[in-house]
Amino acid sequence: MGIRVLIVDDEKLERVLILKALDWEREGFEIVGEAGNGEEALEFYQMKSPELIITDINMPYMDGVQLAEEIKKRDPQSKIVMVTGYREFEYARKALRIGVEDFLLKPINIDEIQDMARKIKKEIEEQKGHRREYDSLKEKEQETQYIILESFLQRLVENRIEEEEALRKLKVYNLDGIATHCICMNVKIEKGRSQENRIHGSKLWENGTQENRVQGNGIHDAILYDIHVIYRRVLQLFQADISFVHYMENLIFYFREETLETVCEYGEHIRQMLKEEYGITAEIGISSRQEGFPGISRAYRQTEKAVAASVILGRNRCITYEEYEKAKATGQEKFDIRWKDFIFYVESGVRNRVEEEISRYCNFIRGQRIVDRSYIRLMGMDMISKASTILSKHGRSMEEVVEEDLYERIIHIDSVDELEEYLKKVLGRIMEYADSIRAKKGNSLIESAKKYIDEHLHDCELSLKTVAGELYVNESYLSRSFKQETGESLIEYITRNRIEQSIELLNTTDMKAYEISEYVGIKDPHYFSICFKKQMGVTIKEYKNREIT
Repeated sequence: MGIRVLIVDDEKLERVLILKALDWEREGFEIVGEAGNGEEALEFYQMKSPELIITDINMPYMDGVQLAEEIKKRDPQSKIVMVTGYREFEYARKALRIGVEDFLLKPINIDEIQDMARKIKKEIEEQKGHRREYDSLKEKEQETQYIILESFLQRLVENRIEEEEALRKLKVYNLDGIATHCICMNVKIEKGRSQENRIHGSKLWENGTQENRVQGNGIHDAILYDIHVIYRRVLQLFQADISFVHYMENLIFYFREETLETVCEYGEHIRQMLKEEYGITAEIGISSRQEGFPGISRAYRQTEKAVAASVILGRNRCITYEEYEKAKATGQEKFDIRWKDFIFYVESGVRNRVEEEISRYCNFIRGQRIVDRSYIRLMGMDMISKASTILSKHGRSMEEVVEEDLYERIIHIDSVDELEEYLKKVLGRIMEYADSIRAKKGNSLIESAKKYIDEHLHDCELSLKTVAGELYVNESYLSRSFKQETGESLIEYITRNRIEQSIELLNTTDMKAYEISEYVGIKDPHYFSICFKKQMGVTIKEYKNREIT
């Protein structure tokens, strides 16, 4: 489709001359209409949105200048060319003030029309190019902003961000209301593999892209939906204070003013909509009402437990944290396992400690003398759910790593002995996966650490803690890996690079020692002097006064 052109003149002959003066289509234009006066031209303009208007100045009812004024009000980017006679320069002067691009003098000259058309075409194409570039940049900016917000929300709900920073960012995004109180809802959509799901899921499959069909390192025919299509559809059902798509493809919602009963109703609406419209099922976990900033992450953790409990309490349903607690707690003593330590042992591959904790966990269950199989199965899922957070970091599911349907296996466990054996098997698989990730990522982790250090060497706050936090790894693991890979500790690496940079500054600038100290990221000049002598074997003064041979 070419550049749209409207020709306006009260004399038919003049319009014909303009039409015949140029092979408009070959030159990249499309004549969308002719008008005999300004009023007709405005009607054409509203229907056809021409980009170039060639109009006579002197016309009845509405002259060319009035027409140009009306068009420029509607679209300042429209290109207008006036056709004028010698005695109409007062009109022309006014037209210039409006923003008319060019003038054609009567009688019409073919060469002038060709020159004008090609010049206008170039201007319009440049404008479109700039507009596309602007729209592209704006779209990228909006996409970047959404990614930044989504990343922040994921760290927030998983308690991977300091409270002060989190509260500041919540205020910036105008979301700080949930730091007073909130209820969380976590929607886990099942990736069904049955033929029935293939048929019912076709509606979502059509909306998806090839990328939506790829998960991890392989292509899975089970991915029959685009999670963002579902997310947008769910947002039509209710308004949440915070909502986002988790990297594990769960839909997360936070509510501040709604009651637990109302949130449960929302969950039911989602479940029914997914089943009726798309033929897919979901497990929906709903937290209890939580207070204060710590309640944000606590509410999310409660929903994870509630979702995991669906293995025992039933698939394709909403489960509140209270229901999970009732199913689990029947008056027993609380088990005092340190979950953070346990997860660290699993992630670090400390098999003997992991198996000790599993045995201790199962002995606790035995000691309660519980004969209810549902309770035993639920306790097993509780431990597996905790360990599965390691896989979540890498975008993997338990089913992918364990390579079997956990639900089918768990529901057939009838004793604590069977549970203990199965837990050791499942957690063994998770540890094997963690081992493979460490082996693959060892070198890249150290390279990433070095890159971050090099880019932030001047930051006086640079430390093992800040580097580990940026790379989302355990400080002890990073320290141990860095030493094994490089032969020096991470702090030694930072100090050595700072001293090497300070030597370059001593050799090439007139900066004072305290100025260099501050520049390379060491606040205390005295400590800088100690580090320098330890590294170089001489003091800064001795180095500066050395004989240059």
